[in-house]
Amino acid sequence: CYLRKDKIAIVVPCFNESKTILKVYQNAKNFGKVLIVDDASTDETREILKRKKIKFLSNKENLGYESSLKNGFNYVFKKWKKTKYIATLDADGELLSKYLNKLSKKLIRENLDIVIGSRKKLNRVSERILKIIFNIKYNIDDPISGIKIYRKKVLKKITNFSSNSLFLVDIIIFAYFEKFLISSVEVDVKKRRDKPRVGNIFSTNLKILKIIYYSMFPKKI
Repeated sequence: CYLRKDKIAIVVPCFNESKTILKVYQNAKNFGKVLIVDDASTDETREILKRKKIKFLSNKENLGYESSLKNGFNYVFKKWKKTKYIATLDADGELLSKYLNKLSKKLIRENLDIVIGSRKKLNRVSERILKIIFNIKYNIDDPISGIKIYRKKVLKKITNFSSNSLFLVDIIIFAYFEKFLISSVEVDVKKRRDKPRVGNIFSTNLKILKIIYYSMFPKKI
């Protein structure tokens, strides 16, 4: 009861992950068709992808995590017609692609629309607060996790309602109000050795606080 590999597209946003991107790709391709979206990396990421002839999109300028994901989604919508599901996976190797099977099994068995990989360990206090709020208000766990699976037809309906500053949490909230079926499964996290690329401690916490505020006072579209 797993998703067939040819039915799932795995979108991997990437910025300066030359140390991990090849391993992430090699592992992820065992579970689906992988599309990497390079967000104008300044290290050797693109050279590695070109050398290994790996399929990737390349942003002309650094657009950020959310825009990179949406660029990947839109490409899959237009080009990969046979896929029925879209997964997201971070390029830093913290979230292991093997858990995509666990997520897909949950989605199929319970006929869900979105499954989130709920991380057992969270690095920031702000993330733990967000997790508590979402559990209480929406019965949704770990909305900013980088590993998720969506039904493609559902994601196509909700992705345009996202901003470029909320880690796509706004589309999860929109999906909740539209009564799409959302659940989660626990996943382990492998600690990365270097600094994260999503921003420094201050900017990331500020962004999460913004998400907390949005989640408490969402705009019903």
